[in-house]
Amino acid sequence: MVRQERAERTRAAILDAAAAEFDEHGYEGARLERIVERTGATKGAVYFHFRSKLDIARALVAEKYANWPVVIQEVTDSGLRGAAAAEELTQRVGVILAQDVRVRAAMKLTQTAFPPSPTDNPYDRWVQVIGGLLAQEVEDRRLTGVDPVALATVAVHGVFGAYMIADELGRLEGLRADIARVWQALRPALQLG
Repeated sequence: MVRQERAERTRAAILDAAAAEFDEHGYEGARLERIVERTGATKGAVYFHFRSKLDIARALVAEKYANWPVVIQEVTDSGLRGAAAAEELTQRVGVILAQDVRVRAAMKLTQTAFPPSPTDNPYDRWVQVIGGLLAQEVEDRRLTGVDPVALATVAVHGVFGAYMIADELGRLEGLRADIARVWQALRPALQLG
């Protein structure tokens, strides 16, 4: 059991080190030697867990995609509905993007080394989720002339665009306020005061 726990800690340290390296240098600029150095582990230990820089990058991307259903379920289970749930969900995503280097690195990897296929676009999935929550708002309040999918598209583009700009400018601490502004701009379309 001790050996397994040590192996899990080493794997986590490798992913943390690789995430920092990819976050700072991108996939092309990242160097396996620096990842090994950042872990404090031996090169052999790194190769025990991952065959290559590409394998490490794939693991980070897979982990990112596994995180989002958990966050969506937490918001769903919170009892929030409609626009309030949609805004809360995007705020939670924003906090994760601002604070979790693994997720930031995975975002950068999916923008460069692993772009999504046209048939499996994660932003389209976010539009579906946010659109479903906004459809609740439309139904609950019996709104007319409101297209929840169109508003969800604007919200998703706004939120992820805000993240990319904040990250590029080194202003991730302001991401929550940026996301709040996206929703403030959408309030009139949802007929919310």
